[in-house]
Amino acid sequence: MAALPDSVDWRESNVVSPVKDQGHCGSCWAFASTAVIESHAAISSGHMKTLSTQQLVNCVANPYNCGGQGGCSGAIAELAFGYVQLYGLTSEYKYGYNSYYTGNASQCDYNQFKHTPEVALDGYVKLPANDYAQLLNAVATLGPIAVSVDASKWHEYETGVFNGCKYEENMDVNHAVTLVGYGTDDQFGDYWLIRNSWGTKFGENGYIRIKREDDTKCGVDSTPVEGTACAGQIANATVCGQCAVLYDSAYPVNVRVIG
Repeated sequence: MAALPDSVDWRESNVVSPVKDQGHCGSCWAFASTAVIESHAAISSGHMKTLSTQQLVNCVANPYNCGGQGGCSGAIAELAFGYVQLYGLTSEYKYGYNSYYTGNASQCDYNQFKHTPEVALDGYVKLPANDYAQLLNAVATLGPIAVSVDASKWHEYETGVFNGCKYEENMDVNHAVTLVGYGTDDQFGDYWLIRNSWGTKFGENGYIRIKREDDTKCGVDSTPVEGTACAGQIANATVCGQCAVLYDSAYPVNVRVIG
């Protein structure tokens, strides 16, 4: 950790696409996954692709109800990365997002000949839960990371470094976002830099900085099936970091541009 830079912002390397808005659809997991894949493709190839979130919303199967019932009713980034490993991911232009107003997924009509894939990948890495050093190292050296958080109070955020999640209260991990860096604010101290999917009017042009705390700061999520767990996993989960940011994180492996 001592060898890592004091701050990282992958936007400065021009490998982060513009902020998007999921609208009325519970597709945060798909937006976070797509954003991470876009960035890793740009890092590996030098080409910035705008990829299809709707393909993931419509086509990723979620038979065990991990993080929700799938589509606009929630899922997890790991399922999205696994799907792209099998089928690739096409562009936003070829398979545009149409769930903003409807709040519903459509029937999967993805066709590899009609919607030729733009990127491929070889799988994903799920970081150890609640490991501050692993997450810091991954975002510093590899690129943006998909993380799950408790965003229950994020609608209150406007600017600065957010520290409104209280460890003594139930941590409800209920949202997937993209970790794009970290740094230190002269007034508010250390922070994580996170890209949200609620449009550019949210927070700091679509981003939020949350207080960066290590894995000794932990709380309990008593409803894990609402965020990251699969059906039947009802045991309380120990979640660490401000808004549980250290608990569940993953990134894709060997992302490459093919179209």
